[in-house]
Amino acid sequence: MTGIPVIAFREFSTKTGGRLDALDVTPEVMELVRESGVKSGSVLVFSPHTTCCVLLAPAAQETVQSIEQMIASLAPANGYYAHDDLDIRTENLQEQEPPNAPSHIAHVFMGKASETLPIVDGEIPLGPNQRVLFVELDSSRDRRYCVQVIGE
Repeated sequence: MTGIPVIAFREFSTKTGGRLDALDVTPEVMELVRESGVKSGSVLVFSPHTTCCVLLAPAAQETVQSIEQMIASLAPANGYYAHDDLDIRTENLQEQEPPNAPSHIAHVFMGKASETLPIVDGEIPLGPNQRVLFVELDSSRDRRYCVQVIGE
């Protein structure tokens, strides 16, 4: 016999501290899983921003340093990017947009707008050092991330 399907959703707001601010959102994710009552299912953590990502990684300074090195090798801060050349770029312009092509490039290569995690017996079976991180790839600003639990 199967249980009653449950869908729980919550949007969280935060102000990031700047480039590579890695916020550990694991407690908020686990709290919504517990509140939902889901014993078997999945939880999705999603960033609606093109310069933020969601990662499963250790919440350690070494993680941030490794990400920083990767970004610098893929998209050096002093490189030329058509995205940042507002003399030629005419699409998707934002008011007071900073030059942030390296942040967009990092997001593309990291490929992490979201993570989906299993729920087993009402818990997320993370490894000993795994944490759910919401990572700012650009500059300090108001951000949001979404958590959705689906299961029974």
